Order: sequence, then C-alpha cells, then structure tokens
Amino acid sequence: MKSYIQILGCATPDTTPSVIVHFDTRAPQRYLFNCGEGTQRVCLENKVRLPKLQNIFTTRVVWETLGGLPGMLLSMADAGIPNARILGGENLTHFLVATRSFIVRSTMSVETLEFPEDGMEFKDDNLAIKAVLLCPESLHQSIKYDNDSSSSTAEISLPQKRSHDSASLEHSEQQKSSSLEYKKKVLSLMFNQSQRQNTGQQPKKRRREEEAVFEIPSKEETITIGETAATSSSTNINSEKSLSDQRRELFSQRLPKARKSSTSVAYICKGPDYKGKFNPQAAKALGLPPGPLYARLVNGTSVTAPDGSIVHPHQVLSGARGGFIFIIVDIPSVDYIPSLIANRDLSPHQTSEEEMEPGVVIHMLGNGVLEDERYRTWMKKFGENTQHIIANEEYCPQRLIFNYAGKSQYKLSKLDPTHFRIPFYSNEPLKDFKEDDRNVDKRRFHPVPDLPQKFATSAPLLVYDMEPKPKLDATQIPPLFDLQDPQSPVIKSVNYLREYLAIAQQLREEFDTNKMPPTNIPGHDVTVTTLGTGSSAPSKYRNDVGEGTYGTLIRLFGPLSRKSYDGMMTLEECIKGLKCIFISHLHADHHLGTMRILTKWNELNKGNPDSRLSIVAPGRLLKWLDEYNDIEYFGFPRMQFIDNREILPNRRSYNNKKVENLKTDLGLKDITSVEVIHCPSAYGISLQHLNGWKLVYSGDTRPCDNLIRVGKNATLLIHEATFENDLIEDALGKRHCTTSEAVKVSERMNAQSTLFTHFSQRYPKVPVFTDAHNRIGISFDLMQFRLGEFYKLPKYVKALKVLYGEECEEAREDSAEDMLFVSK
Repeated sequence: MKSYIQILGCATPDTTPSVIVHFDTRAPQRYLFNCGEGTQRVCLENKVRLPKLQNIFTTRVVWETLGGLPGMLLSMADAGIPNARILGGENLTHFLVATRSFIVRSTMSVETLEFPEDGMEFKDDNLAIKAVLLCPESLHQSIKYDNDSSSSTAEISLPQKRSHDSASLEHSEQQKSSSLEYKKKVLSLMFNQSQRQNTGQQPKKRRREEEAVFEIPSKEETITIGETAATSSSTNINSEKSLSDQRRELFSQRLPKARKSSTSVAYICKGPDYKGKFNPQAAKALGLPPGPLYARLVNGTSVTAPDGSIVHPHQVLSGARGGFIFIIVDIPSVDYIPSLIANRDLSPHQTSEEEMEPGVVIHMLGNGVLEDERYRTWMKKFGENTQHIIANEEYCPQRLIFNYAGKSQYKLSKLDPTHFRIPFYSNEPLKDFKEDDRNVDKRRFHPVPDLPQKFATSAPLLVYDMEPKPKLDATQIPPLFDLQDPQSPVIKSVNYLREYLAIAQQLREEFDTNKMPPTNIPGHDVTVTTLGTGSSAPSKYRNDVGEGTYGTLIRLFGPLSRKSYDGMMTLEECIKGLKCIFISHLHADHHLGTMRILTKWNELNKGNPDSRLSIVAPGRLLKWLDEYNDIEYFGFPRMQFIDNREILPNRRSYNNKKVENLKTDLGLKDITSVEVIHCPSAYGISLQHLNGWKLVYSGDTRPCDNLIRVGKNATLLIHEATFENDLIEDALGKRHCTTSEAVKVSERMNAQSTLFTHFSQRYPKVPVFTDAHNRIGISFDLMQFRLGEFYKLPKYVKALKVLYGEECEEAREDSAEDMLFVSK
C-alpha cells in the first residue's frame, strides 16, 4: 500500500495553505485539509486528480481556509461524485447554507460534521482522526479539560451575554443544537441527491430546477430557533411538498443568527496499523491447519487451535507496528499558543516512543508565531525523528504557482510589456532561516534559533511518504518560474517562436513610428485591466471571473508592502480606492472572489470612516453577505448595496440616495442595468461618465436587444464570447454567445471598440471572427490598456493567431483528459 501527504496550497498570493492525503489502496481515497481560493486551479495546474475525494477537513471556518470550497463542491457534483463530507469547527454548516442562493446541486449529497457538536473523531478504513480545538488567549481561560486522559476532549465555552447559571447555559446549548439541526435540513435541500435516487430526471430539467433558486424572493424576517424548533412549522421540512416548494419555503428566510467563533481545529491523524508478515511455519508449529484460521489471525483476531489452545496474532505475525501518525496545526497568531501548549491531546505525541511519535507535523502559521520562543519550545518537544513542515507567507517564497499562465504571459509580453505585464513573483522568501552565499540582501536574513533539526518550508507538491517507507520527497515540486536565469525553460520556450517574434517586432516598430491617435478623445486615459477571462471554472491559462481575483491583483501590482515605482499604481492604492463592485448574476464563477476583496478593502480603510464601497448585484447576494457577516466580519455595515433592479431603465428613482452616491463617487452621468438572457436575475450594465465616455459590460448572455439599446455608441463594449462558432448548440443550451454572435452585437450597438472575454477554451486559443472595422480585441488575464491605446489590440490578433495556433505548445499540453475528477 502506498500512502503519502502532499502540500497543495502554500502561503502565496494565489493559495492559502492546504494539504491532500493520498491512500492508493484497493479502494483509493483522498482527504483534503483546507480548501482556500485557488485550490482547484493548483490541482489542475499540477495534474493532481481528485476523483476519490469525499472528505474535506477545515482548520478554521473563515474565507481564508474555505474560499474555494463552494466551487470545489460544484465541480465534484458535476463530475458525478455522489457524496461529500465536510468536517470542521463551529459555523461550518452556516458557511455552506449561506450559499444556498447560488450553490445547489441535485446530483450530490453533502454532509457536515461540526466539532464538537457532532463529536470529535472521524474514522474510516484509512484514517482515524481526532479533532483538537484551540482558541486565542482571550478565551483560553474558558477551556475546560476532562481529567480522564482516555477521553481528553476539549470543551470550549465562549463568553455569554446572559448570566452563567446552568439553566441559561442549557437553554443556549439547546438553541445552538436546534439551529444546527435546522441548517443541516436546509443543506439537505441544496445537495439533495439522496432524495432523488432513481428519478431519471433529465439534465435540462434538473438545471432549470437548480436555477429556480435564483428566483426565490428574500424575506426580511429571521428564523428564530427556540426549544421547540424541531416541531416548529417554520423550521420543519415537509417531505410531502415538492422540492421546489420546500426550497421556496426555507431558502427565502434569513438563517438563524450565528455567533462568531475563533476556534482553530488541529488534527491528529493515524493511518491503519501495519499487521506484519504472516509466518505459516509458526502457525503450523502451534498446531493450526492451513485455512480460514490463518485469515482470521492476519485480520488481528485470536483463534482456537484444534488442541484447544489459544493462538494470538502476534505469535504468527512479524514486523507488526502501529499506523503512521501525522499532525496538522493552524496557529493564526501568537494568541493561540497558550491553548496549544496546554492541550492534553497533543502532548502525548511529544515523545520519541515509536507508537506515539508523529512522522510529520505540518505547521500553518500566522506571522510572528515562529519567532515566539514558546512555539519553538513546543515544536522541539516532539521526537527527533519527527519532520516539521512550515507554511508561512514570510518564510515561504512568493513563487509563481501557475507556471503555465506565467509562461503564456511572458510570451505575450513580447508584444508589449506594459499591456501584458510579467506577474509578480519572488523566489526568495521575505525572511530566511539561514545566511549563505545566496542571500545577497542581508535584510532577508532572519535567524530563528532552536528549531527542530528536521524542518522544511512548504512548497507546492512537496510530498511526505507515509508508506511503505517514510521520507520527505521534493522531487515533484515544479521548477521555479525564473526570468533572471538565462537558461530558464520559460525563456528558451520563446526562442523558437521566430514568426511570432518577427510580427511582434514589426508591431512595436509600427507603434513607435506612427503617431498615436488623438489623446483628446473621451476617456483616453481610462485604464482597463482584465483579471479573469475564462468561463465556468479556472483553467491552466485563464482564471474565471470570480475566485482568485485578489491573488491576481497581487500578481499584477505586487504585494501590499510594495511601494510605487515608475508612477505605477500600488495594490494598496487599488484596493483602498475601490468604489464599486458590479456582479452580473449569481453563478459562482462570477463572484466567489468578492469576499477576499471586501475583507482587504475593510482592513485598509479602517482609519477612514468616510470611505464607501458600493456593491451593485442581484438582490439575493445581499442575504449571503449579511449571513456570512455572522461568522466573519469583513466590514459589511460600511458597504452600500444596490440591487441591480434599482437601476433598470423603467425602475430608476432619481431620488435614490445610494445610486446618487455611486454616481458621485465614480463621476458618472448615468448608470443603467439591463436584464440579459442567461439565468434568472442576470444583468448587463452601462456606465456613462461625465467626461463623455461610455462603457458597457454584457455579463453572461445570448445576443440581447436590451443591451444593444442601452449601449448604443459605447466607447468600449466588453462582451462575452464563450463559444467558438461551430458550438452554436452549446451556446443556445447554456445561453451564451458564439464569437460571431458577439461581433454582430458589437456592430448593432455601433461600439467604437469591443473587447471579447469569458472564453470556454482551456488553452488561450484565438477565436475565429471577421473584424471588418478593426475594432475588436481579445482579452487575457493580467492584460492592461488605456482606452486611447485600444487601437493596438485588433492589430495583435495576427500575432496571437500565430502564437496560439492549432499546433502551439499550449494546445499540445492540453487534452480532454486533463481534468480534476478523472482517474489516471
């Protein structure tokens, strides 16, 4: 049997720390620990396939650790995985159920196990896992430990507003239990495969049923959970009603309020015991005949010999040993260290005794934790054979994680490095443990004394083999993206592109020689940046338009610590100065990156009480933001929400203070939304600036007369072009546009310039279209241009067709089998 632990996400802009555990047995299984934004794309990038993933564990119930989970569940369901179990601390079910406005699948069942409400242990054929609850120092005094070391379960009591008499506490626990039960019922309606077995429902009908949740109106009232909630008509699911009626009844109401939890869950994991090698000679010598008794001994059961004597497994098995032990801890700040040190579940493993010593401990650490002497002392209490792997953003290099996209961007930069920027990356950590010849910048040298002898920093695809022989294996770590190395394969990959490089050179010379178009055209200095240009789900070359947006911004501008250079905007200026987020519809690939952006905006504007951020979106998104704010504060009360319906042409009110505030913030003369042809509550938008330019965004849609009408004579139309022209049936079925249809929309709108986006291809293939007016450009992730420079983009098409032809490197690397949820 082969089993191993593999690092997926590291502490980088694109990914937060995550781990996948592989058991390649007769019935292979995968176990995922944390699923932050970018987890799917990391797996896709590195061909880590997940067809056997059923159990996902989380160390904390916050967006940092779970931001990629909604998208992961959708992909798992669409790939035919019938069941999933999500395990974690308090509010896990609330986190999932809050997404009911946009995460629904009838082909899958999802179960949650919340610690400690649903117990503290997990066990299957491969792993026995004990959850350990840790809390920050402010709550540490309220932790009570059972004196019985056999159970040693931590019981966390958070501060209560009520009096602490036993009756009040009992009532509070009843409320909590009833609330969790109610939320699990709602979850069963979101992922209801278990209720629909053998129905033979057609995919189109199922999709209509799933999308019907977008039309369920929201109600203002909040469900109140009391002692009789289990029998309350407002919280009880009537199984005799249709699924749509059940959803309409329960999805419309606000969830019961949740209290924020700071709990971090550590996991003590043990693999199956190794039973040893059976010795048939020893069995015969003990009087046992060959047959079923041998099998029972191998399975660990004592048997009775024909002479009446009892034969035990250890008498006939040699080399037996306990299962491999590994521990995962997530310590976001030094406030958690006292709780960690005091924990009685972890301390028995701080030993050199073979039966209890872990083979590896994975440390997911916030800044400052490793420098704390208390933490290093705790680390060193483990046996000398324990391997330590450290994931921290300061000690892990901010290497480029998505190398395929990086290589593609380097090729594009040969057209113009200002329009196609090289992504930010750093192959050296901000802080380094060791001082050596490589460390030219001595400011990075940051000695940390008294670390265990066996430690390593995390890197993508770093492996620790558990069976058959424990060892650290760095051979699968992808090569570094390094443009400072002239022998870099990325640099070499461009050298053979002679035709493309020649065209790029000709274009640069043409743009340098010919005069720029008049710079007094309206909006000439307005900068447009495309961050995600793919559709549905991320690919190796294109991110979708939702999840991973903040990471892409870091790759564009550099980290928050980077200062401005050459007059370039910084990431801090970009996020802090953000005024509006528009969300066209509730499909998850269009907004799952929102939460990380909102959190950073709030952090950067804490000292600016007058700052204001408008969110223009379908109304049901407001409920998700409100309910998610229960479990993690991201500044929600400071934000101004505008329902897309409020700015429809026939619904606008000129005394709408929120809309007027937005127009003032953006310098707009007019802002208008239109209903488009995609799913319920799908919108496009038109922005008219006081300076005379006009921008129109289609969202996802079929060719739409409403959009053409409000977008007439747009300065720039950004329009989806999801499918190639020969995939018209797919475009009709999924309510998207082909490239030629998008061209016709542009022509009918009389748009001065049109930018195509939202491509379905897994590699950056150039769509086929006729651009008689030379007004159409093709978008790529991290592309940036001013409206006055748009004239260059149509001229790039010839070079792009050479770069991304049918036989290009990207096409050869891509295949239909290169998917997450297919077996090797």
